[in-house]
Amino acid sequence: MTSRTDATVVAHQTVQEPAPSPAPAPPATRIVVVHGLGATAASHWFGALQDRYAPRGIEVLVPDLPDSQAPDLDTWLSTLAAVVGAIDERTVLVGHSLGCVSILQHLAARDDDWRLGGLALVAGFVEQVPGIPEVDHFVAHDTDPAGIAARTARRLVVTADDDPVVPRRLTEDLARVLDADLTVVDGAGHFLARGGFDRLEVLESVLDGWTLTDPPTVRPRIS
Repeated sequence: MTSRTDATVVAHQTVQEPAPSPAPAPPATRIVVVHGLGATAASHWFGALQDRYAPRGIEVLVPDLPDSQAPDLDTWLSTLAAVVGAIDERTVLVGHSLGCVSILQHLAARDDDWRLGGLALVAGFVEQVPGIPEVDHFVAHDTDPAGIAARTARRLVVTADDDPVVPRRLTEDLARVLDADLTVVDGAGHFLARGGFDRLEVLESVLDGWTLTDPPTVRPRIS
């Protein structure tokens, strides 16, 4: 039997055209921020997002979720359903810690044909967190992260190299199952106000791009 040369094999291969790139998502005009365990709408860097984007015409909602010291998933999902309402490719959902999986559970429970412009999750998880059994029921049901990723145009996950609450590996797993961009911040802990995070600039820099808003102009001082 005569063997074919590599050149012959290549000559008979079918050359496929690359798949067209998906159309870019339109600029976001609405941001919903979901806090975590023990937090409120006034905690950490959430208010700074309102201060930054609301003056630029972006609707920013930061709901106070009930009983955040002893949260109940069903109660939080009911609140989120009422606050989030209809979503589309101009909507961005931002979560911190327990707020991240709460967003994913909300999306998994929706029965409409939704699409989402962006998902930004900080110090999140979709597995049990060691030492915090009171939130285990938030991860008891699968959130279908692959399905969520397929419906979400832009996905960002942020973690710290030294998070003492949600181990870095759990947040890296979240980024992997969502096929999301991952940003690791050195020395940021759990991104709390008491750790110096009354703003989260690494997130703001991404949201500036998603909303197509320019950073604030610093006017020079006049002596």
